[in-house]
Amino acid sequence: MNSSIADSDFLISAELFAGTENTNDEVVPGLSRYMSPFTLTRSTRVKARIMNSGTWSALNEAVFAVGPVAENLRITEMMYNPRTSGEEFIELMNIGTEPINLNLVSFTNGIDFTFPSIELAAGEYIMVVQNRSDFEARYGRTANIAGQYSGRLNDAGERITLEDAAGRPILDFRYKDGWHSLTDCEGFSLTINDPKYFDLSIWDTKEAWRPSVYLGGSPGQDDSGILPNAGAVVINEILAHAHAETSDWIELYNTTGTAIDIGGWFLSDSKDTLFKYEIAAGTIIEPFDYLVFYEDLQFGNANDPACYEPFALSENGEQLYLSSARNGVLTGYRNVEDFGASETGVSFGRYYKNSTDNYNFVATEQNTPGSANAYPKVGPVVINEIMYNPNWPEGSPYPNEQFEYVELQNISAGPVTLYDYETGEPWKFTDGIEFTFPADLPVTIPAGGFILLTKNPVAFSWRYPEVPAEIILGPYDGSLSNSGERLQLSMPGDIDNDGVRNYIRIDRVNYSDGSHPENNPGLTNLWPKEPDGQGQSLTRKFPADYGNDPDNWIAASPSPDQ
Repeated sequence: MNSSIADSDFLISAELFAGTENTNDEVVPGLSRYMSPFTLTRSTRVKARIMNSGTWSALNEAVFAVGPVAENLRITEMMYNPRTSGEEFIELMNIGTEPINLNLVSFTNGIDFTFPSIELAAGEYIMVVQNRSDFEARYGRTANIAGQYSGRLNDAGERITLEDAAGRPILDFRYKDGWHSLTDCEGFSLTINDPKYFDLSIWDTKEAWRPSVYLGGSPGQDDSGILPNAGAVVINEILAHAHAETSDWIELYNTTGTAIDIGGWFLSDSKDTLFKYEIAAGTIIEPFDYLVFYEDLQFGNANDPACYEPFALSENGEQLYLSSARNGVLTGYRNVEDFGASETGVSFGRYYKNSTDNYNFVATEQNTPGSANAYPKVGPVVINEIMYNPNWPEGSPYPNEQFEYVELQNISAGPVTLYDYETGEPWKFTDGIEFTFPADLPVTIPAGGFILLTKNPVAFSWRYPEVPAEIILGPYDGSLSNSGERLQLSMPGDIDNDGVRNYIRIDRVNYSDGSHPENNPGLTNLWPKEPDGQGQSLTRKFPADYGNDPDNWIAASPSPDQ
C-alpha cells in the first residue's frame, strides 16, 4: 500500500470481501468484493473480511487518513459567547494550495462534531454552527456550513481539540474569555491573527488572537489587515489628578514599526458611553511615537465639535477606553486601562516587567507626556518581607499561622507617619489582610526603619524576642493566603460623589506560592516555593526597586527588623 499520509490518496493491494458473513463466497447485495488494488480518495473507515477456504474471517476495520488534512486545516474564528443565543460558530480554513477532504475529521473536546465527506478548496472557509436556523437568520445562507454540532462552547473558555480521521490531533488548545473583552458577549468573535503560522502552540496564547473587525464576526471571510492587532496602540500614560493650573491628559503610544491611522476612533471613561470624544479624521501615530490629548483642549472641551460628551479623568480612579470605529460604528479594536486613586500631580503609566513579559499600569516617579515613561514610583514605605505560611517545629505553644507577619520599611530619607492629617484618616491595608493603623497615636517610621505587622503580637514576640516591642503591631484580621494573593498598603485619598473615602496605593505585591503556573503569563510561576511552609520568608531583594515583580523577591531566612 502507498503509506504516505501526505499523499492525496492511498493505494491498497489486498483481496477483500466487503460484506456480511455467509457460508459461501457470495457477497450481500449492495456491498463490494475486491480482488485487485483499489484507491481511497478520501479518509475512510474500511471494514473487511477475508474468505479463506470457504470460511469468512473475523471482521477487521481500520481508518485511513487521506491527504494533507492535518497540515492544512486550521481553526480561524470562534464566536464562543454571542450576544444572542444560538449564534455560536467555529470557522475553519484550508491554508494549503490543494483541496482537502474533511471526511471523519472531528471535534473531540469542547464540542462534538464529525465532518461528513466535504471537499474544501485551497483558501476556502467552512463553518460548524450551534444552531443552523439561528445562524442563517443572522448571517444569511451564503456561508459554507458543514453542519450543526452538539453541545456549546463554554463562555468562560475551555479546551478545543480537532482530530483527523485517524484520531491524531490537528489542533489542541485552550481559549479564555479574559483574552479580549470584546469577544465575551460584546458581539465580536475571537479571530486568529495568522492562520498559516507554523507553530501550532500559539493557538494556546492570547497574543495569537484578536477580536473580529466587525460586530458579529466575519464567518467565511478574511478580515485581516483592516485593523491593527491587539496591543498596537495603547493607553500609555495618563494624568488624572492635575494641579489646579494644569489639565488632565491622556497619552497614546504606537508600539509597532508601522504608522497607524486612528482617525475616527473614540476616547471615553465609560463602557456604557464609548462615543464621548472622537479623534480627528486623518490622525496618524507614527511608528514608536506618542500622541497626547488634553482635557482643556480636547476631551473635556465642550467647544470642540469632536467632543460629544465632555469628560475628565477621575482622581478617585476609573477605567479609560480607546475604541476603534468606522463612520461612527464600533469596530474590533479596544484598549482599556483600569487605574486607582492618584496623588495630585502624579501620573499613571505602563511599566514593562521583563520577568513575566507583561505590563502593570502604575504611578510613575515623573510625568512624561509625549515621551518614554519614567520608572514606577516606589515608596516612601514598602512591603519588605512576608511570612505567609510559617512552619515552626513541634512543641510551640501557638499554631503555625499565629507566626505570620508583614514587614514594612521606610526607604525614604525622612520619617513617615502612617496618618494623613489633612483628611484625618490613617493608612491601612486595602487588599489581603485587614488592618487600619492607629489614628489616636499615629505610627511614625524613622528613615530606614521598620515596623512589623503581626497576626499575633504575643506569639511573634515569643518567636522573635530580639525585635523591639514598640515596632510590633497587630493583630490584623484575616490571614495571609498560603497559595498567594494581592497584598496592598494604601494611604487615604479624596471622598467620591457617593461619600466613600478612596485610598491611594503606596505598595502592592501580588505574591504566589510558586505552584500555580496557570495563573501567570507564559504559564511559568517565578515566585520561590520555599516560603510556602518550608521555614523561609518571602524577602524583597532591593527595597527601592519596583515590588510587584517576582524578580525582586527571594526565599530567605526570616529576618524581621533587618
